[in-house]
Amino acid sequence: MTGRDIIVVLSQNNVAVASTKVRSQDIKTNCDTIERASATQQQWEEHIAGRKRWTLSVSYLILTAPQIKDLLNVGQTFDITVQKVNDSTNKVSGTAILTEVSNSASIGNLAKGNYSFLGTGPLV
Repeated sequence: MTGRDIIVVLSQNNVAVASTKVRSQDIKTNCDTIERASATQQQWEEHIAGRKRWTLSVSYLILTAPQIKDLLNVGQTFDITVQKVNDSTNKVSGTAILTEVSNSASIGNLAKGNYSFLGTGPLV
């Protein structure tokens, strides 16, 4: 598979607000660890899995002037779906808060934007 095979759909109130403009995405999951005491040894730390979290970073092209106002979307909550194109059985979805928005524009290049999301709740 390539990046063209996977899409990210951002939606609010069941209305898709972005999918085709997305140029790249990085989704990450991780978990905390909790140190625990051992009944058999005291020299080495032992850990168990703790709470999980997920993040999503999306890069997109700024194709029209109104997209400059994307900077104002920070703090809003979005429904996120990551799936294979035309395959709704292989997907993950969840709700996330848009924590950071950045725009980058340099002379001679296409203007680009970046969204950073922090998942709130499970990614299923």
